[in-house]
Amino acid sequence: MKTKLLLLLSLPVILRTTVVCGQSKEVQFLIDTTISIMQQQSVNAKAVNWARLQKEALKASAGITDPYQSGPVIRELFRSIDDFHGRLFYKDSMFQWSHNAPVVSDSIKNEWKNRSGVKTYLVEKNIGYLRIPSMPYSGRKDCDFKAQSLNDSLCLLLTQNIKGLIIDLRINGGGAMYPMILGVEQLLMHGRIGSFEPGENAVWYLTDDDFAFDTTVLASITPKCSINAQHMPVVILTSPATGSSAEFFIIAFKGRPETVLLGSPTAGFITSIKEFVINDAASVLLSTSYGVDRNGKVYKAAIKPDIPFADKDSFNDIPNDEKVGAAVKWLKQHMNN
Repeated sequence: MKTKLLLLLSLPVILRTTVVCGQSKEVQFLIDTTISIMQQQSVNAKAVNWARLQKEALKASAGITDPYQSGPVIRELFRSIDDFHGRLFYKDSMFQWSHNAPVVSDSIKNEWKNRSGVKTYLVEKNIGYLRIPSMPYSGRKDCDFKAQSLNDSLCLLLTQNIKGLIIDLRINGGGAMYPMILGVEQLLMHGRIGSFEPGENAVWYLTDDDFAFDTTVLASITPKCSINAQHMPVVILTSPATGSSAEFFIIAFKGRPETVLLGSPTAGFITSIKEFVINDAASVLLSTSYGVDRNGKVYKAAIKPDIPFADKDSFNDIPNDEKVGAAVKWLKQHMNN
């Protein structure tokens, strides 16, 4: 989940007027400014020895005269602040530190390439299936549209008198959290359902068919059903590709009764990221806060499933998908017939 902040470079950056240790002024400015932004904004800033990091970056960048060659130095900066969700953009290039990248199966990769949308299916007469894919952010109007479409799909299942629901997040790599969470509002208690801390200290609220950070409404819908499904048993399917806003979606369900995760640990991108503009050529995305559930638990790593299940995925054969089958088994043991 990304928010943008235009930085007017009022940060305490030491601007060099000459080439230092062989670096060009542009390279030195890029590295100095990135370090200053990280020091002020990174969620892990307090765990870093900034004087040592500055010294090491200066040494590592000796002789670099072209910003395109600064990738190794920038990646080391991100490694030093333990931020594999952030990245730096320079013109047409991107520098990012990858850490323990999860292994994603070919079936998930192929389904991802197909750009599969929201999908509903009646697995059995009283068990529904709802696939929620990634939902890239494209403005408020688009968020409202996606939230409404998702909620229409959920209502389609709820009005068929289902007693249990499978939510499939296996191909959801993130995007905007607002439409995902608001789109399933019949399943969640309204009020505070999570937050970002520290940094933004933004509280997530579901209220009156809206999703808001504190008092700022970010998405709205007009539900086509008014069925209260807050206590309906729910199984959420996860994979190593389930990341970022999909993980915040899971956090919103933490503390909900009769809810379990089934599958593999998630991707671990449990931070809110902000964009800071350095100049016309460069900007940096930084992790600035962690996701927190309604009970105050902070999530800083991949979310582990309640029911580990590693068998292959069969997205185009839902009735014979082994994870779906395991979810059905759990639901039958927990739903009211």
